Amino acid sequence: MDLENYHENLLASVGSLADADGEFTATAFARHATGLLTEAGEFDDADVLDFEGTGIRRRKLKVNGYDLDNADNSVALIVTLHVGSPEIQVISGTEARAALKALQHYLMESVDGTFLEGREESAPAYQLAYDLRNRGKNVTRYRLYLLTDGQLSNRLRELPSESLNEIPVDYQLWDINRLHQLHESQSGREALQIDLREWRSDGLAALKVESAPEFATYLASVPGTVLAGLYGKYGSRLLESNVRSYLTNRGKVNKGIRETIYSSPQNFMAFNNGVTATATSVVMDEDNSTILSIEDLQIVNGGQTTASLFFVDKEAKGKDVLENVFVPMKLVVVEAAVASDLVPSISRFANSQNAVSAADFFSNSPYHVRIEELSRRVLAPATSGATFNTKWYYERTRGQYENEKSKVSQAEASRFDRLYPKSQKFDKPALAKYLMSWDQRPHVVSGGAQKNFVAFAATVQQAWDKDDSAFNEIYFKESVAKAILFTSIHGAIRKAPWYKQAYLANIVAYTISKMASLIEGHGRGRLMDFASIWQNQSVPEHVINVALDIGESVQVALTSEHRPTTNVTEWAKKADFWNLIQAMPMRLPDTFVAALADPASIAQARKTAKDTQKIDDGINQQKRVFEVPLEHWLELRDFSIGNGVGSPTDMSILDMVTGRKSGFPTERQSARLLNLAAAANARGFQTFSP
Repeated sequence: MDLENYHENLLASVGSLADADGEFTATAFARHATGLLTEAGEFDDADVLDFEGTGIRRRKLKVNGYDLDNADNSVALIVTLHVGSPEIQVISGTEARAALKALQHYLMESVDGTFLEGREESAPAYQLAYDLRNRGKNVTRYRLYLLTDGQLSNRLRELPSESLNEIPVDYQLWDINRLHQLHESQSGREALQIDLREWRSDGLAALKVESAPEFATYLASVPGTVLAGLYGKYGSRLLESNVRSYLTNRGKVNKGIRETIYSSPQNFMAFNNGVTATATSVVMDEDNSTILSIEDLQIVNGGQTTASLFFVDKEAKGKDVLENVFVPMKLVVVEAAVASDLVPSISRFANSQNAVSAADFFSNSPYHVRIEELSRRVLAPATSGATFNTKWYYERTRGQYENEKSKVSQAEASRFDRLYPKSQKFDKPALAKYLMSWDQRPHVVSGGAQKNFVAFAATVQQAWDKDDSAFNEIYFKESVAKAILFTSIHGAIRKAPWYKQAYLANIVAYTISKMASLIEGHGRGRLMDFASIWQNQSVPEHVINVALDIGESVQVALTSEHRPTTNVTEWAKKADFWNLIQAMPMRLPDTFVAALADPASIAQARKTAKDTQKIDDGINQQKRVFEVPLEHWLELRDFSIGNGVGSPTDMSILDMVTGRKSGFPTERQSARLLNLAAAANARGFQTFSP
């Protein structure tokens, strides 16, 4: 996709997001762009807010977003310049610097406390300023981002770092060109370009060991100062997404690591398990014995070690505590073309000896494949006045919707739009938000998209392992109904006269959870009629009215001046607030309860759907067996016999597909064959996978 097409798609995405959420396109751009950078690893969980005003001496202040939840204790602040023009516009250096200066002034006045004087305490900009002031010296770095859909002048490509109260201040410039490059990258993230000579003038000595054709492996002894320095400069961007999600001891140092550093640093190499990392390329010296630079370095195991070295070095305040510390490292250099598939597997197996469940690597789960398949197959009922059916598009991978649309002709693209309206597109974080809200975990939803998705993954993985047939057509329809419920309540609250233009996402999540709790406790055994919401593709007015009553009470409780946690956003993340909302006395109107669904009919529909899914699974397994060429089955047979994989029964079934016996495997036998292939894969068989 060229730059102009990307810009056009960006405008369309922002426009549809603005229409869906009923917000200004500038706000929608901030939400869309921060979402892209969150997926790319720039942010852990960025929040969007709209503030533009004046500070002391009438200087301009502006902030459009922030991320305070970084593993490296850095703070990211965001300012946007949204153009919204059909043509790509050039942003001058003067405009860009003015926007960043307004953001810098907001930061300065927040830190010194002047911003807090005479402003509304419940306002998001006040809450952010309060947090920034309270953090004081406990910040490793301020990262100030400029995001724009324009094209930055060639004269402004980089801004030098500054400092505020001896804390480094870095500037990050993201314009349409850089966003386009990010979109085009195969990994979906911007590759770090690291010159190791910044920390060691002669590079890093490394030994290349025998490896596979698609990757090379290097072993090295990395000075602790280098790892600490890399983490200090690049922070959690160094950590592969699974590692970043599970590095929860933010700003804390592993006790054993600290003791070893201070008491016997020379033993660190022997005591520590070391670091496993990946990269897409390295530059070696002439002797091929020293790594000079690394592209797209990602630590897939050893994130806690890396972060701990940085924080020990920081607390030492200039003392050379890491001078004699060295860390063993295995660096796997993977070709860029296969990195997106191979790196998650390296991460998974590098962490296999730790207490990390399969849910940690949930992005590759068959659950997503199932939901994607259902979204392409299940037709949604036509809405009132429409003459055609549509579908809800589940975007399993980033950019999948636009990529699929761009591959067809203009006429086919129009049909694609009619079949899959952009308003009916949803992705993994959105699905997690809809379902976790109804599952009465609003405090987890309020923790941000990434944390909520991790919790959702663990819940779904457990249920999938127990009975994957429960994830069927009824499950898909109910999930879409929950999406319709969430977005409908979101829109209704946003327009409510009592809504104070703040904390909408929190209020909506708590409103839906409270409604689910009330039905559970006071619905006389009846259940929400999601089948009706799916059939009508809308939420009944009586449900919206109850939601508005709940939402108003949630807003009052959330912003109460008597709340025990000053920061409203942080208060929304606490289980204590959910306990408060759960205990809040409310009753459901009789008309609401009467409209709930009979649980017996829902149970029967779900049972039928599970039975159907099991049949579909069996048919799909037989279909997969039929798709595998004869020669591949013959190779599997030879491999299985030579490596002791499979039982005599497996070999007997295998004889059917290799022509040694007549007949074709049943559904149950097909499942055994595919399990045999998986077992062979685990032993090194590479011809095909189940």
